[in-house]
Amino acid sequence: MDKKRIYPSTQLVVALDSKTLKVAMWILGWQNQGSVKYYPKQFAKACKMTEEEVGLCIQTLVNCKLIDVSLVDQTWMLTPNAEQFQKYYEVPMSKVLEGNGIPMAKEVTWNVVETKDDESDEELKRQILMLQAKLNERQQMKKCVVSMAASTNDVDDLPF
Repeated sequence: MDKKRIYPSTQLVVALDSKTLKVAMWILGWQNQGSVKYYPKQFAKACKMTEEEVGLCIQTLVNCKLIDVSLVDQTWMLTPNAEQFQKYYEVPMSKVLEGNGIPMAKEVTWNVVETKDDESDEELKRQILMLQAKLNERQQMKKCVVSMAASTNDVDDLPF
């Protein structure tokens, strides 16, 4: 399966902030893997930026729909959106030059995980019962281990 490589158009290069373009190029550099695993320290070091700056650049790319972000096994995956990159080839350069470019994001929201607070009472009761059962099982195991240790001491007291 030979996938077509994604390259940013000149229009996109002109429209993006230089830091955002640098992060986009870093992500595109790994596109042969499909999705890129996001390691904050590695990205910051490679792009010569702070982790906060990289986060804002990624947010800008997400806002423009140039990359898709997903959480897989507690790892953020960044996937370039080929269709969106292609759309910038069709924008007339005069329109890009007259515009103000793509604004940099002000805050990072792409890596915020929503917590689930709308659990029902039944679900909470079930979780409490499961935790109580685990605790009870541990206490039973401790009693069993203590009694086994006590019985081995009796055997050690034998004269032979």
